[in-house]
Amino acid sequence: MNEEKRFYQRPRFASIVLGILLVVIYGIEYKYQSGILNVPGILLDLFLLFVLVQITVAFYAQFVLPIQKRKDRSIVIGRLWLHARGGHGPAIFVKNGRLVESKGESEKKGPGVLWLDTASAVVTRTDVSLKHTLGPGVHFTDKDEKIASVISLHTQTHRIGPKKEDEPFKAEKDYAPKEEYQKANERRMAVSAITRDGIEVVPNISVTFKIDAAPAKGKEKGSRFGYDENAVERAVKGEGVSAASGKDEPKHVSWNQLPALIAADLWREYLGKFTLNELFSASRLPPSDVLQPPAPTEVKAESPAPAKAGIFTRMLRAYNDRFEKRLKKRMPEEQVPTIKASEKPEAPKKAADPQPTTALQIINQMMKARMTQANVPVLDESGQPLEGFRHSQEFDRLNERGIKVASVSVSGLQFNKAVETELVNHWNSSWLLNAKADQSRIERLTAAYNVNGKQKALHEHASNLSEAINDPADVAAAVKALLKQTQSEIKLNDRLLRRTTREVQDIEDIINWMESKV
Repeated sequence: MNEEKRFYQRPRFASIVLGILLVVIYGIEYKYQSGILNVPGILLDLFLLFVLVQITVAFYAQFVLPIQKRKDRSIVIGRLWLHARGGHGPAIFVKNGRLVESKGESEKKGPGVLWLDTASAVVTRTDVSLKHTLGPGVHFTDKDEKIASVISLHTQTHRIGPKKEDEPFKAEKDYAPKEEYQKANERRMAVSAITRDGIEVVPNISVTFKIDAAPAKGKEKGSRFGYDENAVERAVKGEGVSAASGKDEPKHVSWNQLPALIAADLWREYLGKFTLNELFSASRLPPSDVLQPPAPTEVKAESPAPAKAGIFTRMLRAYNDRFEKRLKKRMPEEQVPTIKASEKPEAPKKAADPQPTTALQIINQMMKARMTQANVPVLDESGQPLEGFRHSQEFDRLNERGIKVASVSVSGLQFNKAVETELVNHWNSSWLLNAKADQSRIERLTAAYNVNGKQKALHEHASNLSEAINDPADVAAAVKALLKQTQSEIKLNDRLLRRTTREVQDIEDIINWMESKV
């Protein structure tokens, strides 16, 4: 319960004090005027006082809230008078998705006002249903209208899993307060999953998301964080209440808790397809990308009927048509620009062969795909990619709630102490084999890159030489052009020039000998 305001803190107290003060003033005037009461003067004073108060309230109402419309200003004047009588409702400022209010402000009854910054949205309700979806700006609420939910338009990142100081596999008896064990165990069970070979893994799961709305760009009206009334309404309608257990009261399930819960379910699903050793060994090929359905096109508004052209417009159009016809007659067909074969755009290159990855990387890839794509690859029970694709129900569920996920990741895996010891021992016994395998792979890649580099260099050299001897006068001219082009390429390459100093001089002597014979 909120504390009752003292009598002198209520708006009516100031009105009563002012009335008493006026009575005292007129009583003193009545006494000093020998019992003569100036009724017309009193009525005139009261009338001027009433007009002055009205003007003062109307003047200061222009600066109470950042409003521009005349209708809104008249509403502010009415709300100020309600405040003077103590009949106003809540006056709340919403900043970054959080309510900024005085104590007990939300519980006030009566017409109120909401002021939302550019990173906030609010959905209001009555006692029986949702009423309005409000975006950034100033909004006036009715007396039966309350805040149902507050939405932050910021990009949010939610993390679930153990804290840094938690020890998920620590026994209950080793915890001093029992409450600490219960909290740590709740965080553990929120993300706990079992591998295909029966090992429990407890990670940290992180999801980044926001309301599915494009931010306003340039001089467009709207929020720079992105505001869409439909998306905000869908997010609030998807909220719920968790079931009560024991003496606990039902808890409100906010809209932004859904992405992390979906990510945890996907983590359990995909971890069950792999063994513990596969999580860290790069022995799996990642699933290929899937073609996504085209994005729905926005329905364009019907363009208004074209206005009738006047006489001056028709004259300009006719003159323009004649000018274009004359220009086409005078321009010969040979001047039409053509595109050379070398200038044509290249066909898109095929993606390089995928490199083997770990099962943990595949799990991260599939979790992100299921939450950000309509169509996703399919894995069998052992984590092997299958042909075809499936539709992501998780993506549809998030889309129905007006949520757009940017990224999701799993990290900080924790195991039982015995499992960790076994992993370290296995790594100590196999690190040399893994290092030799990596060395062999690097040597194969180096050899392949060397061959490709030589072929590319020979191709470029042959292409430059062919351009240098284009349409030669005779054989001697062709040989001379080849020598000059070779000499020029050597001089432009610092590393090659240092290694072929003698050859460059020989080429120079041959060119001078050929020029002396001409």
